[in-house]
Amino acid sequence: MSPALLWALFAAGLVASYALSAPRRALDPIQIVLVVTAYVFGLSLAWFASGSGWLALAVGVLIGAWVGRWNRRLVIGGIGLGAAEQLAFKLAWRRGGAVEAADLIAAGVDPDTARATLENLASRGLCRRDGDLYHFER
Repeated sequence: MSPALLWALFAAGLVASYALSAPRRALDPIQIVLVVTAYVFGLSLAWFASGSGWLALAVGVLIGAWVGRWNRRLVIGGIGLGAAEQLAFKLAWRRGGAVEAADLIAAGVDPDTARATLENLASRGLCRRDGDLYHFER
């Protein structure tokens, strides 16, 4: 095979791997870096293990797509309620014992998760609600 054809196959495999990873938007920089790294790793691993270019291309595409989908599931899942509760406690400690849902949202928590976390803490008696503000006792 000519070097131009090899580079074309490499680029086509990279594009296919990124497309199969189902990114959230057309150009997601973190997703691109992860998929490219996994693709090159899978490609080189299969190439040195088997010596077959087609097998290396297929393994590279599969590993790149798998890592991309794994990352997408992590990003979409967000943080759990336990981590959001710990974040609420830390924010309350830093802000004098009062937190509102907007503070958790500003820290990167999903709005529904932020409200559910504070309501859950209030229902368990760990804080009291005063309008939009939740007061934690020290």
